[in-house]
Amino acid sequence: MLWFTNKKKRLEMMQGIRPTSKATLKLQCLFCCKGDIDEAMKLYDYFAKDMPELPDYDPVQPTWMDNTKETVNGLMGWLRENQDTLAQGYDFIRGIIQSRQLPPITPETPSAPLPPINE
Repeated sequence: MLWFTNKKKRLEMMQGIRPTSKATLKLQCLFCCKGDIDEAMKLYDYFAKDMPELPDYDPVQPTWMDNTKETVNGLMGWLRENQDTLAQGYDFIRGIIQSRQLPPITPETPSAPLPPINE
């Protein structure tokens, strides 16, 4: 392949290396070195020596069903935690609809008269 002979292209390919696992890094190094295993091993050793915590294989992405299950469980937990507040809100709205007027905002207990301002 002719485009592999251009060193600038090879450097651009090396800049595109995004190691998420040892297996991915090996494949990307092999691709950058146009299939030369010895050169790919040197490049892999160069990158991998600074990343000892790199996993062997890419982690498995959760499926659509796993994501949906996690979201629904979170929503159900929130509903369980806030069920008292939700019930109060429901009763409040139901009371407004049944009486067709807003409930009084202030309590109906009589308050003490205010003293005159000029005294």
